[in-house]
Amino acid sequence: MAYNNNSTAYDLSLFAPAPKRKSESQPKQNPQPKLVKPRLKTKEELEEEAVAIRVRAIRFVSVLVVGMLLLGTNIMLHIQDNELNNAIVELDKGLAEKKSEYTKLTSLFSAKFSPDNAKAYAESQGMVKRERYHIVYFDIDDGNQIISAE
Repeated sequence: MAYNNNSTAYDLSLFAPAPKRKSESQPKQNPQPKLVKPRLKTKEELEEEAVAIRVRAIRFVSVLVVGMLLLGTNIMLHIQDNELNNAIVELDKGLAEKKSEYTKLTSLFSAKFSPDNAKAYAESQGMVKRERYHIVYFDIDDGNQIISAE
């Protein structure tokens, strides 16, 4: 189809409704389902089914037991962790008390054996500081001699 700017003719047949076909005129009907009698299972098939059900039940119970054991172990470990943390806190408190007692006793020890206290104690016992006149020198003019006590 050639379009020309001078011509304003349109082909409106393109917009007309399509003709109906004979096959589309009748709606499709869904076929009715056929009833089928269930097949009877043999004794072997029933036993296999029963064994399969037991196996599934045993698997389920075993997984459940393992899960409960893991949960119980997890809870037990959390309880032990809490108990150990409480014991650590108590030991830390005791350590802090012992450190403060050590500091107190160290300061008392230092104060008791300080040079000023030693001097005061010595003076109270009648001791005096050594002076030059307290020193007595012995002079032996005989030379070098060794005297042994026999």
